[in-house]
Amino acid sequence: MSERIRIGILGCGEFSMHFVPLFKEHPYVDKVCVADLDRDKAKHYGEEFGIEYYVSIEELLETDINAVAIFTPRHSHGPLVVQALKAGRHVYSAVPMASEISHCEEIVKLVKETG
Repeated sequence: MSERIRIGILGCGEFSMHFVPLFKEHPYVDKVCVADLDRDKAKHYGEEFGIEYYVSIEELLETDINAVAIFTPRHSHGPLVVQALKAGRHVYSAVPMASEISHCEEIVKLVKETG
């Protein structure tokens, strides 16, 4: 793999906490950070896992990450995937990738455009 992964996990709930250690241990991952709209949750993850934390996707996308893993409530997946793709990031989305057909169509289009 030519480019190392620097991944930002979006959403600091029960499910995503299992992925932070997995990504941290992955041999191709150089950096893991988290973001959540709830500052206390984000800070807790940051302190628990010894990683940087942010309080919005916008803040997260201003960093040097090149991938985003989305673990937010499913109704928010579509717009967040689109936002991350438009920012030039790779995206890992917990299921579903989106809950509206229009978002799915836009995601497929953006993936084709951005690779």
